[in-house]
Amino acid sequence: MSEPFDIIAVITPKPGKADRVQELLETAAAAVKANEPGVLRYHVQRETKGDAPVFIMLETYKNKEALGVHGASPDFKALGRALKKEDLLAAPMKAYFTKEVGGYASKL
Repeated sequence: MSEPFDIIAVITPKPGKADRVQELLETAAAAVKANEPGVLRYHVQRETKGDAPVFIMLETYKNKEALGVHGASPDFKALGRALKKEDLLAAPMKAYFTKEVGGYASKL
């Protein structure tokens, strides 16, 4: 795996649970920004249709070590516990390791 690298995570809440999932993801994103310098991007996107919109996480890690720190962080573990305890997800989170192959990030 080259450095840095990207992960796209797909999170599918149960119907009626999207707002709670969003709240948890926003809390996690703030913690990552404050405490994990090896995470270069941790961006949450929400589908705009339906009662159970999918969330897409766009993540960039400086290296494998940064991913390990993220996965072992108390905040990431708390997110996982809350998603499970509150039975918020319709399916397990999916994570895709990706690499850029074309296009551009922004024209802004």
